[in-house]
Amino acid sequence: MKKKPKPETAKTKPINIMLPEELMERIQALCDERGMTIQDFVTDAIIEKLQLAHKERRKKVRL
Repeated sequence: MKKKPKPETAKTKPINIMLPEELMERIQALCDERGMTIQDFVTDAIIEKLQLAHKERRKKVRL
């Protein structure tokens, strides 16, 4: 996985989303377990999803 830029060097924008309480509790527990922030977790998850989408798009048959 590519290394993500450090927050102090990357421009950032806030996002505001609503998640079920149970999901937030699971995310918080995992982050506590791994010693990471929810921001880092969400950033990593979005990066992984974008990479997967890019790979899937490249697999499509082109004429």
